[in-house]
Amino acid sequence: MNNRFKFRVWDKLAERMIYPHNDNQQHFIIDLNGRFHNLQNGSGGDDYVIQQYTGLTDNNDKEIYEGDIIHLKFGELNANLVVKWDKYMGLKYHNGGWTSLVHVDTHGEVIGNIFEHSELLN
Repeated sequence: MNNRFKFRVWDKLAERMIYPHNDNQQHFIIDLNGRFHNLQNGSGGDDYVIQQYTGLTDNNDKEIYEGDIIHLKFGELNANLVVKWDKYMGLKYHNGGWTSLVHVDTHGEVIGNIFEHSELLN
Protein backbone atom coordinates (compact mmCIF):
# COMPACT_ATOMS: atom_id res chain seq x y z
CA MET A 1 0.00 0.00 0.00
CA ASN A 2 1.26 3.41 -0.93
CA ASN A 3 0.72 5.75 2.02
CA ARG A 4 2.01 8.90 0.33
CA PHE A 5 -0.44 11.73 0.03
CA LYS A 6 -1.36 12.64 -3.53
CA PHE A 7 -3.15 15.75 -4.63
CA ARG A 8 -4.41 17.30 -7.80
CA VAL A 9 -5.20 20.98 -8.14
CA TRP A 10 -7.85 22.76 -10.21
CA ASP A 11 -6.42 25.97 -11.63
CA LYS A 12 -9.39 28.36 -11.74
CA LEU A 13 -7.67 30.86 -14.04
CA ALA A 14 -6.33 28.40 -16.64
CA GLU A 15 -9.35 26.12 -16.15
CA ARG A 16 -7.22 22.99 -16.09
CA MET A 17 -6.35 20.21 -13.70
CA ILE A 18 -2.77 20.01 -12.43
CA TYR A 19 -1.37 16.74 -11.14
CA PRO A 20 1.67 17.99 -9.18
CA HIS A 21 3.21 14.52 -8.86
CA ASN A 22 3.49 14.12 -12.66
CA ASP A 23 3.02 17.59 -14.16
CA ASN A 24 6.39 19.26 -13.57
CA GLN A 25 4.93 20.82 -10.44
CA GLN A 26 7.23 19.02 -8.03
CA HIS A 27 8.03 22.11 -5.99
CA PHE A 28 4.84 23.10 -4.26
CA ILE A 29 3.48 23.44 -0.77
CA ILE A 30 0.05 23.36 0.77
CA ASP A 31 -0.11 25.97 3.49
CA LEU A 32 -1.82 25.55 6.85
CA ASN A 33 -4.99 27.11 5.42
CA GLY A 34 -5.14 24.42 2.71
CA ARG A 35 -4.00 26.65 -0.17
CA PHE A 36 -1.73 25.47 -2.99
CA HIS A 37 1.48 27.41 -3.73
CA ASN A 38 3.75 26.67 -6.67
CA LEU A 39 7.30 27.43 -5.55
CA GLN A 40 8.63 27.44 -9.13
CA ASN A 41 6.56 30.36 -10.43
CA GLY A 42 5.03 31.89 -7.29
CA SER A 43 1.43 31.18 -8.26
CA GLY A 44 -1.06 29.90 -5.74
CA GLY A 45 -3.61 30.86 -3.18
CA ASP A 46 -7.32 31.13 -3.76
CA ASP A 47 -6.99 30.64 -7.54
CA TYR A 48 -6.50 26.91 -6.95
CA VAL A 49 -8.72 24.18 -5.51
CA ILE A 50 -6.89 21.23 -3.94
CA GLN A 51 -8.35 17.75 -4.19
CA GLN A 52 -6.85 14.77 -2.36
CA TYR A 53 -6.49 11.21 -3.64
CA THR A 54 -8.72 8.84 -1.65
CA GLY A 55 -6.35 5.87 -1.85
CA LEU A 56 -9.01 3.98 -3.83
CA THR A 57 -9.42 3.08 -7.48
CA ASP A 58 -12.51 2.43 -9.58
CA ASN A 59 -13.36 -0.76 -11.49
CA ASN A 60 -10.93 0.32 -14.25
CA ASP A 61 -8.12 0.84 -11.70
CA LYS A 62 -8.33 4.64 -12.13
CA GLU A 63 -7.39 6.67 -9.05
CA ILE A 64 -10.31 8.33 -7.27
CA TYR A 65 -9.88 11.91 -6.05
CA GLU A 66 -12.12 14.21 -4.07
CA GLY A 67 -14.37 15.98 -6.56
CA ASP A 68 -14.55 13.05 -8.97
CA ILE A 69 -17.90 12.08 -10.40
CA ILE A 70 -18.45 8.35 -10.07
CA HIS A 71 -21.08 6.37 -11.95
CA LEU A 72 -22.10 3.72 -9.45
CA LYS A 73 -24.32 0.81 -10.38
CA PHE A 74 -24.89 -1.47 -7.42
CA GLY A 75 -28.18 -3.18 -6.62
CA GLU A 76 -30.94 -0.67 -7.19
CA LEU A 77 -28.51 2.24 -7.21
CA ASN A 78 -27.65 3.53 -10.69
CA ALA A 79 -26.47 7.13 -10.33
CA ASN A 80 -23.70 9.65 -10.82
CA LEU A 81 -22.28 10.66 -7.44
CA VAL A 82 -19.61 13.09 -6.25
CA VAL A 83 -16.71 12.09 -4.00
CA LYS A 84 -16.70 14.43 -1.00
CA TRP A 85 -14.47 14.64 2.05
CA ASP A 86 -16.51 14.58 5.20
CA LYS A 87 -16.05 12.97 8.57
CA TYR A 88 -17.44 9.83 6.90
CA MET A 89 -15.68 10.16 3.50
CA GLY A 90 -18.10 8.93 0.91
CA LEU A 91 -20.07 9.59 -2.24
CA LYS A 92 -22.62 12.37 -2.17
CA TYR A 93 -25.81 12.05 -4.16
CA HIS A 94 -26.74 15.06 -6.22
CA ASN A 95 -29.83 15.39 -3.99
CA GLY A 96 -27.73 15.52 -0.82
CA GLY A 97 -27.83 11.91 0.42
CA TRP A 98 -24.73 9.84 1.11
CA THR A 99 -23.45 6.35 0.31
CA SER A 100 -20.13 4.72 1.12
CA LEU A 101 -17.15 4.11 -1.17
CA VAL A 102 -17.21 0.40 -0.32
CA HIS A 103 -18.17 -0.99 -3.74
CA VAL A 104 -16.60 1.62 -6.01
CA ASP A 105 -13.69 -0.66 -6.92
CA THR A 106 -16.04 -3.27 -8.40
CA HIS A 107 -19.20 -1.35 -9.31
CA GLY A 108 -18.09 2.24 -9.91
CA GLU A 109 -16.36 4.16 -12.65
CA VAL A 110 -14.80 7.64 -12.63
CA ILE A 111 -16.57 9.50 -15.43
CA GLY A 112 -15.29 13.02 -14.77
CA ASN A 113 -14.89 15.66 -12.10
CA ILE A 114 -16.99 18.53 -10.81
CA PHE A 115 -14.95 21.22 -12.57
CA GLU A 116 -14.65 19.79 -16.07
CA HIS A 117 -17.82 17.68 -16.23
CA SER A 118 -20.46 19.23 -13.95
CA GLU A 119 -23.15 18.54 -16.58
CA LEU A 120 -22.93 14.84 -15.62
CA LEU A 121 -24.77 15.68 -12.40
CA ASN A 122 -27.91 16.94 -14.16
